[in-house]
Amino acid sequence: MRQDLPWRLMIVTLAVAPMVARGALEPSEIRLESDHPAFRLDGARITGWADHRLTLECPAPCNPLIVLRAGAPLEVEAIRHASARLRPGWDGTLGCHLYGLELHIPSAGTAVVILRPLPVPAEPQPTSPLDFARFRRDLARRGSRFPDDPAGFASWRQRYRLLLAERLMGGGLPPRVPVEARVTHTREWPAFTLREVRYRSRPDRENTLLLSLPRNVARAPLLLALHGHEAPWGQADPEAYRMGHADDFCAYFAERGWAVLQPATMDHRLQRQDWTLQGEWTWDAMAALDYATGLPVIDTERIAVCGLSTGGHLAMNVLALDDRVRAGVVGCVLSTWNHYRRRVRIPPHCDCGILAQLGDVLEQCDWAALAAPRPVQFQHGRRDAALGPGAYAQFLALNYNTGILPIEEFHAAFDEIRRAWRLAGRPEAVALHLHAGVHQIDNAAAFAWLCAALDVPLPAEPASTRPSPVPAAPSP
Repeated sequence: MRQDLPWRLMIVTLAVAPMVARGALEPSEIRLESDHPAFRLDGARITGWADHRLTLECPAPCNPLIVLRAGAPLEVEAIRHASARLRPGWDGTLGCHLYGLELHIPSAGTAVVILRPLPVPAEPQPTSPLDFARFRRDLARRGSRFPDDPAGFASWRQRYRLLLAERLMGGGLPPRVPVEARVTHTREWPAFTLREVRYRSRPDRENTLLLSLPRNVARAPLLLALHGHEAPWGQADPEAYRMGHADDFCAYFAERGWAVLQPATMDHRLQRQDWTLQGEWTWDAMAALDYATGLPVIDTERIAVCGLSTGGHLAMNVLALDDRVRAGVVGCVLSTWNHYRRRVRIPPHCDCGILAQLGDVLEQCDWAALAAPRPVQFQHGRRDAALGPGAYAQFLALNYNTGILPIEEFHAAFDEIRRAWRLAGRPEAVALHLHAGVHQIDNAAAFAWLCAALDVPLPAEPASTRPSPVPAAPSP
């Protein structure tokens, strides 16, 4: 399964946007984005910009907003005659790799700000036993920890489902609107027909979806397929229905008799400032389900979701918020906020602002637990050094990650996920699958899991597209 793809093309996708996809910067480089529509001087004048030192002349009190593009995380090293705040803009408010330097200059005069890009470490940063002990302590004391009894867990889950929707979607799930779907293009593939459809998800928002419909199948199970930064942003990609694509789980399921629904996601331009990027993409996916489930060929009792990278986070959202989805596969994204804060460099990684939006209210293991008791398989690749627990250190790119996610840290968090499914009465319905691949779905494992979860008979293997399976990694 795509073992011929160079790992360098894969490991730098987190929930991640590699800089090479949006104009590469050196880690020490900072650019002024004076043409950005949010850039404003508010009466000030820039008189100097060199060596990360910004000088402004201000004839009166003012509040400039300086937009910066950076190849590394930034901090304010020194400041004179002003107060400053660096606001990350990759949550859709400014753009990927952009910061807003918000200044308050209280009176006329010269203001100086010196910025510091955080340097790339010379070697991977170790995790000591003391570090791990602190993580275990903080995990046990986290505010979102669910209770230890089934009734308490059920009540917690209901409360936190509402909280998740509030955080992502401007206060909660919006009312549904007629999807007003129109088929814009149809193409024939050997095993299925692929439709391109424009549809409405909110009164002021349209989106595009792709839907494969298998031939000679009266009622087809449906896979909601969600991609992350590894695929074209803001697009539904028909190439994902060919084996060899980063998201070829679409092809794998479509060629084996499933309908596969792929809504466009990952447009990093936030439409409504009271929403979040993940909220917009999640609701677009749920509205796409409104269209698909209205078709007679779709078996509405057999709906599953599979997501890779940020698409895995979107899958967690859908599993938490949409009861039509009966099972899922979450690929290469489940981690801990501790890992994001300690070992993930943002930028060049892009987390779409989710750490700031959820990090203080919902630990990732609890976010995942909102799917219980539905069957969910969590996957990771051992050659995915961005998020793979216990990944092979030789694949680490220090500009992106300063260390790998320790297997002990991951399992401490995953033990909490197992506890959730036990409390929900279905301990067998959650699984961890570590494979030896990169930042990818193990298609065969995902397919077997979802067919079993939804009681879908396993079909004969398509001879023309039979892939080589990703070898399973040994259990740690």
